[in-house]
Amino acid sequence: MIGIEVQGKKLVLFNVSGKFYAIDGICSHAGGHLWEGRLINETTVKCPRHGSEYDVRTGKVLRGPWIPFGKAHDLRAYPVIEDGEELFMDL
Repeated sequence: MIGIEVQGKKLVLFNVSGKFYAIDGICSHAGGHLWEGRLINETTVKCPRHGSEYDVRTGKVLRGPWIPFGKAHDLRAYPVIEDGEELFMDL
């Protein structure tokens, strides 16, 4: 995974078994940078701040934070299109 900025949006880009996915890169719970988190498995990223977990393919919250400080919400997922060695996203 890698953090990127496209048209002013901070995103995180994932390569899952050769297929690319992009979701909002900032945790909806407390603003953690997801690209600084860790992958639990191929399709789940864990926020480094309070442990919220998201599906890298859809941006859906799989598990909320482990402390009672607000609630995590689903993130937006962006379609990624491969064209040769270039990647394009529909923002």
